[in-house]
Amino acid sequence: MENKQSGKVITILLGVLLVAVLGYTFYSNAENEKMTADLETEKAEIKSDLNKMIAQYDAKLAEGTSLKAKLTAARKDIITYRDSLTNEKKISYNLIRRSKNRVYSLDAKNKALFAELEALRVENKKLNTEIVVAKETIETQAVENAKLTGENKVLVDKVAIGAVLNISNLSAVAMKKLSSGALKETNRYRKTDAFRISFKINKNELTLSGDKPAYFVIKDAAGTVVSAKGKININGSELYYSDTTVIDYQNIDTEVIIITDVNRKETEKGAYTISAFLDGKAVGNTTVQLKESFLGVF
Repeated sequence: MENKQSGKVITILLGVLLVAVLGYTFYSNAENEKMTADLETEKAEIKSDLNKMIAQYDAKLAEGTSLKAKLTAARKDIITYRDSLTNEKKISYNLIRRSKNRVYSLDAKNKALFAELEALRVENKKLNTEIVVAKETIETQAVENAKLTGENKVLVDKVAIGAVLNISNLSAVAMKKLSSGALKETNRYRKTDAFRISFKINKNELTLSGDKPAYFVIKDAAGTVVSAKGKININGSELYYSDTTVIDYQNIDTEVIIITDVNRKETEKGAYTISAFLDGKAVGNTTVQLKESFLGVF
């Protein structure tokens, strides 16, 4: 009887023990599944953080920057680590801990790199502002320079106009040559061997001193140049001249006399026009009236 009772007790104990083992096993499996699910959630969050970092790099690269090489390399490291984490099949607490540490390290590196990028942006903005100011200053200076250039040109033009030489007392007389070689004034065309031309160059301190070429054009009543010796160019037009000389001008009143020989056989009666050109500009005209000889004697 005792043996039967002992057997029942053992059976009951074994049953209780089996139930306990089964209960523990079920609880253990449930806890393991919960932990695995939690670790998977943390792994997904880590991947999400990595994707956000990559998106930040994409945005910075799209802006264009001198740090493109650094940003590209850092972005590549994050993608490589994200992909290796994705391909990791075995998940564990240690894996999650290492991944979080790696994310923390990458985030610190990102912040340092973005801080450098921001410092460059601020510096570039400052430089761009300085460039704009410098450009405006240059443009303002260019306007001022243009204005000054215009004013200088006006002044130069005025000085050039003021520096032009002018003459006074331009006169001319016909001369006949005596047997002694001396010249005597005449008004008879058949006796005229030369024209005596005289004038005064007025003082002008604005004019550069030195040699000044002078040309004289003598035309008869028909407009023909008498005793032409060559051509000069005045304001783009070519003129025959009858005589020329070089005057040493020293910024003082300068008296000039020139004797221009002509062939009396080629002279005709009428008004002769004498034009003077000094330093490349016309400076005056005068006339001489030649008459017929009186009874062929004078």
